[in-house]
Amino acid sequence: MWDFGRYEKELLSLRWTALGQWEQWMSYALSGGGKRLRPFLAWLSYTFYAGGRAKWEEVLPLLHAIELFHTFTLIHDDIMDKSQIRRGLPTLYRQTNENVAILIGDAFLISAYQQLTSLPPEVCKQIGEVLCHAALRVCYGQLLDLEMSERPTAEASMEIYLKMITEKTGALLGAALEAGGILAGVPLSEAQKLREVGEGLGRFFQLQDDYLDAFGEATGKVKGGDIAEGKKTFLWLWLWERASPSERQVLDNLSLSPEERRMFGLKLYEKYELRPRAEAYLSEVRESLEERIQAVACKEALAEVLRQISERLR
Repeated sequence: MWDFGRYEKELLSLRWTALGQWEQWMSYALSGGGKRLRPFLAWLSYTFYAGGRAKWEEVLPLLHAIELFHTFTLIHDDIMDKSQIRRGLPTLYRQTNENVAILIGDAFLISAYQQLTSLPPEVCKQIGEVLCHAALRVCYGQLLDLEMSERPTAEASMEIYLKMITEKTGALLGAALEAGGILAGVPLSEAQKLREVGEGLGRFFQLQDDYLDAFGEATGKVKGGDIAEGKKTFLWLWLWERASPSERQVLDNLSLSPEERRMFGLKLYEKYELRPRAEAYLSEVRESLEERIQAVACKEALAEVLRQISERLR
């Protein structure tokens, strides 16, 4: 059974004395908590396929590598998005400055690859390649996200959006499941299926986030934050399809304040009844993912993960 408390204790006990006085910001970036979903997925696939051979000490460096890399992406994302809060705390660059935060993010990336050197030699290269490829895909997804934010909405599309969230969110979840399976010795065909399921989980997770940003009741965030930031989510793209020419003009008005944009967008979401449409779409995506999960041996465990993720909508 996954011992969240044990993993959290191991993660927070990591030290970076080479950073001197700036080591405190490594601890700060990890101290906000989080679901630790990515290391959990790696642990899940590893322990399922390894069975009685599974050893906590063997998988721990992989869990750390994945979470440290994820933290690197969050720090840099917050700088690019000018985010003020992360997990209930001021973002790292707000606590320090952008230059310090960039370097602390770099230190997390370096530390992630450092952890990989502690993996068994027979799988170290293969897992390293999996995570490096996922890292490049995450960067590509972020570049797509930045490009979409700078484009007029008319030049964006659902196809580009889905590609963006698959790379930015799905790639690392897929790599976590794949790497855990590789550490346990699964055939390449099964590892590929695990990666595809993880990518699907990532897409579904991000679609949920977009939905909850607009319609969630207990998220702890202001509704419509994505609208205020000008993010072109699937809801925004749907709204653009339905909006009148005068409404489109307001939606793409760069001089509009974030609060004005947020209120106007939420009002149009309600006008065009996007909530029931989004709920139906999420249900379709979930059903498709449930079918894909049936293709892997650990289907029951992953079906439970999907069920728990889906609970966020209730």
